[in-house]
Amino acid sequence: MFMPETANEEKAVGAGGGEFDQDFARSKKALIAPLTALIGVLAVYLLRLDKVVGLMVDDAWYVLLAKALATGQGYTVANSPTPGIHPLYPPGFPFLLSIFYRVSPNFPDNVWLLKSVSIVAMMAAGALVYRYFIRTRALPASIALLIAVATAISPPLVFLATSTVMSECFFTFVSVATIVAAERSALAAREGSRKAILYVVGSAALASYAFFTRSIAVALVGSVFLYFLKERLVRAALIFGVAVALFAGPWAIYSRLHAPTPSQAKEQGGHIVQPYGQQFWQRMASMTTSDTITAAEIPSRVWNNILEIFGKDVLRLTATPLYEKLHDPYKDAERFLTGKITDKTEDTLILSFVLSVFVIIGFIAAARERITCAEIAVPMSLGIVSLWPWETFRFVLPLAPFLIFYFVSGFRVIHSLIRRASPEKVSWVAPTAVAAIVIAISVYGHLNYIAKKTGDGLEPPRWLQAFDDFEVMMKWVDRNVPKNETVVTLNPPLVNLYTGRKAVAWEDPAEKWELWKQLGVRHLVWFAAYYVPAEAEQRNYTQVYRARNQFGFQVLDLGPAESRVPWNGAATRNATGN
Repeated sequence: MFMPETANEEKAVGAGGGEFDQDFARSKKALIAPLTALIGVLAVYLLRLDKVVGLMVDDAWYVLLAKALATGQGYTVANSPTPGIHPLYPPGFPFLLSIFYRVSPNFPDNVWLLKSVSIVAMMAAGALVYRYFIRTRALPASIALLIAVATAISPPLVFLATSTVMSECFFTFVSVATIVAAERSALAAREGSRKAILYVVGSAALASYAFFTRSIAVALVGSVFLYFLKERLVRAALIFGVAVALFAGPWAIYSRLHAPTPSQAKEQGGHIVQPYGQQFWQRMASMTTSDTITAAEIPSRVWNNILEIFGKDVLRLTATPLYEKLHDPYKDAERFLTGKITDKTEDTLILSFVLSVFVIIGFIAAARERITCAEIAVPMSLGIVSLWPWETFRFVLPLAPFLIFYFVSGFRVIHSLIRRASPEKVSWVAPTAVAAIVIAISVYGHLNYIAKKTGDGLEPPRWLQAFDDFEVMMKWVDRNVPKNETVVTLNPPLVNLYTGRKAVAWEDPAEKWELWKQLGVRHLVWFAAYYVPAEAEQRNYTQVYRARNQFGFQVLDLGPAESRVPWNGAATRNATGN
């Protein structure tokens, strides 16, 4: 054993050991609050976890594409009768899911494992948010932790992680990781660190994977590039740009070379084979029946989307249960999907505009203090969202940590005006209280949902009811529809996952009637998470299954191909529903 040679050395060692012990004790104490928060947040996710998958349609595509990759079919639309049709979805999230699909290939028993990707991503996102606001924004640890928790237990994000297999949660994580990496890269470049290039390339890799996950990440890529230029790090900006081109360029080329042909797109149908350029000019993206707009109508679209962001999304993000008391999300979805929402000035909430004022004030205050990468990424992302013809909330949601930060910071600015002092001289008491209220409202929403989910004398959530009815319907289809038959449906990937039947999208029936005959289509499987009214002509065909629910689930027998009644002008038949 080593022993000090002098009394002074012994004293020095003892003093050093005492300081180490004190630092270690302080570090352990500092970890108590974050670890407690992590356990609490994880408990919320586990209590809300369910078996639902695919009702959003997009998540059914993610799972089906993951299955195709895991089973050696390549990145193709495996549900279509013709093999080798390539989707236009970015491959990042399906590829990640495919790794877990290989570990547990039995669907739907592996759904919990697929959902674990989003749950882990949200835990990691919360940790990164906590680190970001302490190190980059120099916030007190308490307020940084509250913002991280408020982000992680945001009810919409929890719902997407536990009741779907959507990509938003993972996209939130990789977006925050990109911004954190960009800040670290800029710091290393300013300090002249030899590792600066590695950090910049790492930022490019993260930004590229964000782009592989959701195409809207083009705003994130541009934001990091502009941030490096703003910081006068021209070399870093150039390296970042070249690296992104090397990482993302091959996919851009591959997707263009393997884009579905017109005949393949017509066969499969739906937004999975629609290029973004085509969707941009539609009045409602991905809806093939939607009419198109002209350039003169774009300002109106932008204005309507801005109204939706500030007149609905801010309230929905910061106080979800309160929003749902004022706006039924199911009715919102039904009105949106049926095109009944046209003027969004009639569909906004004054309270959301009021809360948006605090977000804007907080953003201005943060930008005046220091423009970080986030202060470029948020407005650039919202700018693209305002241009896109779709519901804005799913695009706004990954910005949650920064919007919550601006929201609570806005209260600090208002507090400073009341106190007639600069924000730096005003404590974080008011923002802390506001962040705590945001968390409390979210917790209330979770407890209410969990109570309904566990059946404590309350009606189960409509989402779970719809999925239960869907599973019953799929069992009927599996028993009564021949295995070699192709069906037409509103949700082709989910029908294929549950029954193995080839499936194509329901759209333009009059135009596709002869094609469906050639493909061997006989049954229409009609279901959606929200009530979608049946078309009038459907009454002219035999109803062979109908669920006794509020969603209008049904299966129609269109008749033998050789004697099938045309879609238009058919004589009404008597239904024989089950």
